[in-house]
Amino acid sequence: MIIIVLIILQYIFFTAIIGILGYLAFILISFRNVVPYVPSPRRIIRQMLEIAEVKDNERIVDLGSGTGRIIIPAAKKYRNNLIIGIDKSFFLRLITKFRLLFHPFINKRIQVLNQDFFNADISSYDVIFCFLTPEALRQLTPKFKLLKQESRIISYMFPLEDSQGFREVIQHISAKDSIYYYLKI
Repeated sequence: MIIIVLIILQYIFFTAIIGILGYLAFILISFRNVVPYVPSPRRIIRQMLEIAEVKDNERIVDLGSGTGRIIIPAAKKYRNNLIIGIDKSFFLRLITKFRLLFHPFINKRIQVLNQDFFNADISSYDVIFCFLTPEALRQLTPKFKLLKQESRIISYMFPLEDSQGFREVIQHISAKDSIYYYLKI
């Protein structure tokens, strides 16, 4: 009996190690892309959700939603809003959908789209969350210009280089972390 328990524990341990190594390899490989996978810190997510000033029935999108670290808390906080996550990584979307299994009351208001956000139509969204590289933000600038009036962009870490047409509010969290808030005028 003890041998069976030890074999099961060994199997669980090795499966966990392989999973962790696979996750780390995925992160390292993602740095070849314009937008690598780097999870947003939870304390930053809380701040981003606070400063977004989301109103009922506004449409929310997270560009590069990863494992759902922003869209799940957003759905919990804003109960009358449709929340969209856009990510082209099958692996990250799978993790998000797995996490949503543990939140049955919010998963009806969350959609996770298999799409490259560079090709997505984001013009109908009211609030856009992003933690993207400066290059990715540069590539999205033409799409940001098409946003409707009063739309907000909440960007962690990196500012928009061309914020013409937006009112900019910068809220520094610490010396190394910044959240940039842009209101379309």
